[in-house]
Amino acid sequence: MRKTLAAGTTLLLTLGFAAGCAGTRPAAAVATPTAGASGSASCKVRSIARPLGQTRVGSTVALAKLGTRSVALVADEDARAIEMIDLETQKEISTTPLDGAPSQLLVTTDGRILVLLRDRSQLQVLEAESASGPLAARCMIDTAPEPVALAATPDDSTVLVTSGWGRRLAAYESERMARAYEVALPREPRAVVVSDDGATAFVSHAMGAVISAVDLRKPAHPTRAIAMMGNEATTKAMLRATRKRVAEMKATGQLSEAQVSAFEKSLHTQERIGCQGFALAKSVAPSGRVLAPQVFVDPGVAEQRPEGYGSSQQATESPSVAVLDDTTTEPFETSLTLQRNLDWRGDKSARDHREECLLPRAAAVDPRSRMLLVSCFGIDNVIAYDAASADPQASERRRWSVGAGPSGIAVDPEQPRAFVWSQFDRTLSVLALGGSDLTDEKASPSPRPTTIALAPLAKKVPIDFALGRIVFHSAGDTRISKDGRACASCHPDGRDDAITWATPEGPRRSIMLAGRVTTAAPYAWNGASKTLDEHLRTTFDRLDGTGLKSLELEGLVAYVSTMRPPVAKQEALAADPKVARGAQVFASKEAGCASCHSGASFTDGNTHDVKSKTESDRGSSFKTPSLHFVGGTGPYFHDGRYKTLHDLLRDIDGKMGHTKQLSEADLDSLEAYMRTL
Repeated sequence: MRKTLAAGTTLLLTLGFAAGCAGTRPAAAVATPTAGASGSASCKVRSIARPLGQTRVGSTVALAKLGTRSVALVADEDARAIEMIDLETQKEISTTPLDGAPSQLLVTTDGRILVLLRDRSQLQVLEAESASGPLAARCMIDTAPEPVALAATPDDSTVLVTSGWGRRLAAYESERMARAYEVALPREPRAVVVSDDGATAFVSHAMGAVISAVDLRKPAHPTRAIAMMGNEATTKAMLRATRKRVAEMKATGQLSEAQVSAFEKSLHTQERIGCQGFALAKSVAPSGRVLAPQVFVDPGVAEQRPEGYGSSQQATESPSVAVLDDTTTEPFETSLTLQRNLDWRGDKSARDHREECLLPRAAAVDPRSRMLLVSCFGIDNVIAYDAASADPQASERRRWSVGAGPSGIAVDPEQPRAFVWSQFDRTLSVLALGGSDLTDEKASPSPRPTTIALAPLAKKVPIDFALGRIVFHSAGDTRISKDGRACASCHPDGRDDAITWATPEGPRRSIMLAGRVTTAAPYAWNGASKTLDEHLRTTFDRLDGTGLKSLELEGLVAYVSTMRPPVAKQEALAADPKVARGAQVFASKEAGCASCHSGASFTDGNTHDVKSKTESDRGSSFKTPSLHFVGGTGPYFHDGRYKTLHDLLRDIDGKMGHTKQLSEADLDSLEAYMRTL
């Protein structure tokens, strides 16, 4: 009988986070007026807007008061606009076109509407001049590459911005929006919230198994990386319980000697790896806690070469909600337990994989009911957990079905309801949350949400792209995998999960997709698949998925082939003398980098034996990976043996190019150049 558990879509890639901890203080950024914005460089406004509630956290949907009118403001990425909806009439009021794709917006206490333009690396300040018209642009501020999330400090003196590709947390003085300082972070930072006392910013990461705690008060702004891993002691306890269950199954004849032997060989006490850290929320009652939806991942034991990707004996991915004390920055041990994650061979008491939240994307707390609301891509649900629990994942209270791609949640402080923006369907769902006492509601179905459909886009999203985007995020879809994983499980945001998986071919790290797919043929680390269709079919088969219909497969290929790559401003980098020197070293015959990493995609498309074979690998030759965006990925090599480019460049002499003769200065220059590719 074939084992089921495997790793996400094998369009594979990386890990490694350059854990920069010290803050830097560049010259203050100058806010520039937006074209047609009265010619003033000031970011001050006289907006009639006021936030509805005091969340001080950015989202793709925010609630505001415009005079007496209550509205929802939606950051619509596909429309490249901010949509305004009247909360009472549930009708669209206006559309404000933007110069880029918005990632989040935030309404400040003084009425400014801040919006991040992810593809332009800018923060824009807008003003509401009326209760019905479009917003007026006031000024634009440059950010580090790919700004993705916003938050304000409790005293409203500082606005914080995380930049995914830029690996930065930037602090802006609120009144003038002048940059005060930047802090280097591990890779792919996402959500940011601030502790109740304003001393610490907590930043989630899409991959890398950490939450960054940044000291906002000390001059150097030191950062602590908080490990988001399954608890080791709990793992051992659960292994003991699982062994007892296996013994019982053996005694009753449910397992053969061979099955028991195979299971014993597969047991390991490796901690589960935290992933999918896209969302954070602050607990209100009780206060002083940070709630972090995530997913625990078991990549398996490489030496065993499972038939799929990952562990062959236990659930590969399981949902979790970590709880952190915002004063001590320590996680609650009970929230990092693995009790639900070691259900072996599909225990009937376990939740169906098709119902699990394996792609959490947004979170908010309703102080009235003390519920943590988490939106889940793929299953397109919003799940309510007990926000006061030490282990919210074990305390589910309600769930609602919403539109595809629920990327933002806003709670109405005036009425028991929440608004959920679903990007893929372009709908705003209204959830009835109920009162403060929901103890008896767990067993009853939640009322069906009211759905507000926005007007069709003037420039429609291509149908194949729209279909492929939904398929890519289809967690719980048995056509893709039997255990609930989606393509986005291993390739969040089209990047990679920073994990090296056990596979039938040996250890393999996941590969970044965005900006790489069209030039990546042949596919897989061994170059065995000539086409992307062929590679996807092989992947679904190894995941025990039943496979997609041709139209869905075509849509998936169209989506991954047109994923927007991260946008970085390369002009300044290219002008750096160190980068110029690195380019010379890269192209030199002595170093030999360009002999394999050639052409526009920096790959010759061939396989080579670079003496990197491990004992677990079936083959010894590996495809030359593209170097596009190599500086933002990691770890490196097919098995992720090198955490950083620095380590790789100093250890590969004679195996892959020649670097021994290079000086430290030239090696640094070579690394600097590679980070610009």
